Amino acid sequence: MENEYTVAPGARFGVSWRYSRDECREFEGVYKGLSAIGTETAMVFDVDGTLRYIAASSIVCMDQLEAAPEKAEKKSDAGSVFYG
Repeated sequence: MENEYTVAPGARFGVSWRYSRDECREFEGVYKGLSAIGTETAMVFDVDGTLRYIAASSIVCMDQLEAAPEKAEKKSDAGSVFYG
């Protein structure tokens, strides 16, 4: 895959994040995209079917465990007939 080392939706990461001043926590999840929490940017991960929003500023380290799957080529709808 040409974008093997990018933070792309569908890639699996091990994430270490600052839970408190003295404690870091870790989880493994599939990156879904970016969102906002108040005035901060959050990275969104699917962790066992639950979406986890982590403020980007609290992420200490991310290990890429699996690259995002290649996107299937989008088929054109040109010439198709749709019935409603």
